[in-house]
Amino acid sequence: MNKLGCQLLDTLKGYLVLAVFVATLGILVSCSSSGKNVQLAENGVGIFHAELDTEQYSSIYAATDEKFHTVTSEGDFVKVLQAVHNKLGSVRESNLRNTGTAWFSSQGATVTLVYDTRFSEGSGTEQFVWHIKNNQATLYGYRINSNDLIAK
Repeated sequence: MNKLGCQLLDTLKGYLVLAVFVATLGILVSCSSSGKNVQLAENGVGIFHAELDTEQYSSIYAATDEKFHTVTSEGDFVKVLQAVHNKLGSVRESNLRNTGTAWFSSQGATVTLVYDTRFSEGSGTEQFVWHIKNNQATLYGYRINSNDLIAK
């Protein structure tokens, strides 16, 4: 191999090392922020449950993401929360079952948390989707699956 070919090969090796370094750094930063985002979302669940237990339904709605407001009215959401609280009672225990994170370049991150929750009068599986932006978690979606909610 001639001198020019060796220089070109050395340059390519340098770029390859740099690319691997940048990719590794990106993964580490992503994992680090992912853990922080999950913690922000978990804190949001704690606040949600505390406000649900104290019947602060409008406060929960006011703190939801702006996109949540475009698909769900306050009145409709309050009715759901009232039904959950009136039929299932206060939160007694909530165990995290599943976590998912996603990142969108123009919108920030979302964190999905699924909890098996035991209330004073029944149980259910809750799914929370949180929008993470500027180190804040806002509720983007909420679902509850509960036979006890339907049966009562």
